[in-house]
Parts: sequence; structure tokens; C-alpha cells
Amino acid sequence: MLLLAGLMAVTSPLQAEPGEEGYVFSVTVSTPQQLDVVLDRAEDLRELFDPEQHSRIAIVLHGDELQLFQKQNYSSNQSMVERARLLDEDNIIDIKACQTMMRVLEIGQHELPSFIEQVPFAPAEIERLQREEGFTRL
Repeated sequence: MLLLAGLMAVTSPLQAEPGEEGYVFSVTVSTPQQLDVVLDRAEDLRELFDPEQHSRIAIVLHGDELQLFQKQNYSSNQSMVERARLLDEDNIIDIKACQTMMRVLEIGQHELPSFIEQVPFAPAEIERLQREEGFTRL
């Protein structure tokens, strides 16, 4: 739930400070309702800033929520998956999935939508975003 508190704390237009290239959220939620809160907040952010002028937001999924995006679960989670896809297409968020957790959950690489970028290990990706791209972890 720390993630949800962090998302709620971002209430004004995001203005990039020198060296701050974006924000990264580490997401591990268990229910569609919790993921909906994350997506709701991302939709709210669409109204607050233009991603071409301000910081980027990366959401790194590395928990049970990955199962919500599996193609076999698409019919029951269609509206949530489509919301995530639109937010990604509009460059509001960049969604990444941890392949290590995908293996633990027995999710094949072909089972997630193509708009979700797969990364080998979530903690390493979060660290890379911070170190190489100047992201701030929230």
C-alpha cells in the first residue's frame, strides 16, 4: 500500500527538476481493485501534465498483478487491460513486467500484452532507471 500512498501524494503537475527524468513506481498489488486504484491515479495524472514537457512515469509490475494481464484472463479484466494500454499509448505511463516473477507465477512471455515491456528482474530495472535515467523512486 506504500505505492498507493506515493501515487496519492502526486497531486500537482509534475515538473521535472534538473536531473529528474521521471518517476518509478514499484507495484505489487494482489487484487484488480488495488490495480484499478493505480490506474485511476495514472488517468488523473493525464489531466495534470504533458509527458512531452514533464517527467515520465514507469510502473514496474512484480507481483500477483501480473496474472491480471495474462491473455487467458483478458475477458474478465478487459477494461483494466485496455485502460493500461491506453495510458501506455498516451505516454502517461510505461508499464514493465518482471520476467523473474513471471517465471515464479508460470506466466509465459507470450501471455502478456505486447505494450508491456518485459525486464529480467524488477529490482535491477528500478535501480537502472534511477542510476542511468535519473528516475526518482516513489
